[in-house]
Amino acid sequence: MSTFLYNSLSSLMSSYSFSEKAHLVALFGLYLWDYIDRKQTQSLASQYRPFPLPLADRARFKARDVSIVVPTIDWDENLPRNLLTWLATAPREVIFVTVASSVPALCKVLKSAPGVYEACKASGTEIKISAVKWANKRCQLCLGINNAVGSIICLVDDDARWTSNQVLEHLLAPFENDDVGLVGGPIGSYVPEERQNPNIITPWEVAALRIRQRRGPGMAAFFAADRSTNFTVSGLTMLLRAELVKDPYFQFLFTDDLWNGIRQNTGDDGFITRYILFQHQLPHRKGYSRVPNKQWRLGIQLTPEAEVQTSLMTDNRFAAQCRRWYRSGLRLRLTCLRYEPGYWKMRQTAPYMARKMLGGMINPLLTAIRLYLWCFIWQTFPLVAAFWLLYVLYNWYLSLRGFSKQYPFCGSKIWAAMIADNLYLVSDIYSYLTLSVESWSNRLGV
Repeated sequence: MSTFLYNSLSSLMSSYSFSEKAHLVALFGLYLWDYIDRKQTQSLASQYRPFPLPLADRARFKARDVSIVVPTIDWDENLPRNLLTWLATAPREVIFVTVASSVPALCKVLKSAPGVYEACKASGTEIKISAVKWANKRCQLCLGINNAVGSIICLVDDDARWTSNQVLEHLLAPFENDDVGLVGGPIGSYVPEERQNPNIITPWEVAALRIRQRRGPGMAAFFAADRSTNFTVSGLTMLLRAELVKDPYFQFLFTDDLWNGIRQNTGDDGFITRYILFQHQLPHRKGYSRVPNKQWRLGIQLTPEAEVQTSLMTDNRFAAQCRRWYRSGLRLRLTCLRYEPGYWKMRQTAPYMARKMLGGMINPLLTAIRLYLWCFIWQTFPLVAAFWLLYVLYNWYLSLRGFSKQYPFCGSKIWAAMIADNLYLVSDIYSYLTLSVESWSNRLGV
């Protein structure tokens, strides 16, 4: 029977030209590469191990060594509740940095918020407010950093919700290693209980949940491979050694970062991640930086106790946020691969990250090739194409089913997750066309 099938298949294939068969093999090769890459990611992710917690009396850094810096404009009603989750970890201080015109409103919100005064008194944490003239996230961060007194600086977005009072304890553990300069943890999505209803949750929230769900395994895989991350440690909450970010050399590069002559406002987390990983390879570093020249590493602490959540936008502001994410990501990839530090130097420090970043750059080309091959196969091998499509759709169905089981209240709007899965078809093209656009796009005050 097997001989008959083999002979029949050979006879069938012999009726096609070499070019036609080459198209089929090329499409098969692209999907085979996807499969191998996916399996490698799963294998690497399984090898990840979190940093062990030191004994309390032997820990080099404790919560009292941490200064939290929060740049904010146009904050929402969740800010006081988020603040309470930070205060529960008893940091040394929380420094809000806003624009001068917003200081009275921010003071009023913090003073009138239930539980904030009591939490400050219980934790011994001091709340400070600083101001800049004009909204610029990077300038706001630098002002807060320079006013901080802690030996560890924790940069926090105003929509960050810490899930336990052990967040700082877990995120400080990687600093037991002398070469760790930047630490991040798992990022989750906060959906209030009243919104966990298929009749209430919006398609924008479903899309956001799907995007974040798909990013998770990559963090473990990247760190297990070469102690890097999938391009950026999230700015939602990141911890850094104070001497690194108080260095005038870092702050000059950070605030004078230009793209096409335009000073960058956002993309701060991408810049910081790139700087920490590759600053030792910058040619102009000597003579300007006050920090000893050494290779710093990341600490990715993926424990449940370290999880930080962000609230989801319920309307089309999420689309603007996505556009900013994709645009900042493309700028980061272009910068890393082209000149800071450049692909070959990048490979010396983070070879897996360099390969994945280069792969991301050629994705638009591969997508176009894949679409062309699919059109060709449909015309030349319709039966093969039909079975192949069923296989692809079945695997997609399994992925979406897993998402629906994790978030059962998203079932009626699963189509939003499907759209999110295919944003790559247009996101890179859009990002290339708008590379020079710069804004804190989900904040009305900018």
